[in-house]
Amino acid sequence: MAANKEIPHTMTAVPMHQIFDCIPFHEQIKKNNALADEVYEYILREIVFPGEDHETGIHYAGKITESMVAKELQISNGPVREAFYRLRQENWLYTDRNRGSYLVDFSDMEIALEIYRFRVNCETGSFYCLASRITEDQLLVLHSIIKRMDRAIHDSDIRLFRQEDIHFHLTVNEMAGGSQFIRVYRPRLMQWYAMSYQVLLNAMGTEQYSRILEAPGIPTHRDLFDALARRSSPDSAELVSKHFSFIFQLLQSCPGKNQDENLPK
Repeated sequence: MAANKEIPHTMTAVPMHQIFDCIPFHEQIKKNNALADEVYEYILREIVFPGEDHETGIHYAGKITESMVAKELQISNGPVREAFYRLRQENWLYTDRNRGSYLVDFSDMEIALEIYRFRVNCETGSFYCLASRITEDQLLVLHSIIKRMDRAIHDSDIRLFRQEDIHFHLTVNEMAGGSQFIRVYRPRLMQWYAMSYQVLLNAMGTEQYSRILEAPGIPTHRDLFDALARRSSPDSAELVSKHFSFIFQLLQSCPGKNQDENLPK
């Protein structure tokens, strides 16, 4: 193992280790599964925020093989096979009997709508439940995240904003539902970011996206925090249900997407 390539955790434009470090992927890492978990996270980085490692053979919505990943990371096929199994179970990749395995394109309209419904249902319930019983200590934790998001908006810092965006929603949902809920919810949340990142960059480009980190006309993260601070369950649920709609306004306008879908407004 001494000659093995170290799995990189440092990217360029959007250094993913700084985003993924705040997301507890594993409830408990067993010693014999640690390498498989690293492979899982390495592949996941390339799905959720693709293009940061220009030397990788992993491409968004592209074909992927166990041998390719094993060769790229200079490890045996065993840990890669375990990682592939987990990725299939969580619907990050699919296998066609005649064509091989491919990473899922989460900006596909049908898939995006499924992710949208799941996330809105989960977060509406989480915000509604948390608002009525949120503590002052919990509000302080959330407020510190909001302040960092405000700083990211001021500095047009995509990396910091996206890191704190993920952190904010994971924290609210864990406060509302506990660690077991987060264990179920986390993969879907990351699939949302895989989808939304593609949609936003395709529609707006990196430069414009960095200038408009909070979607225009949509409740902001500070609006969501303020509703929780007022301990208003109805307002919290209503605002968070509207919080995600900008992505689907963009999806409706994307060329090549199914325009006949009845998208939520």
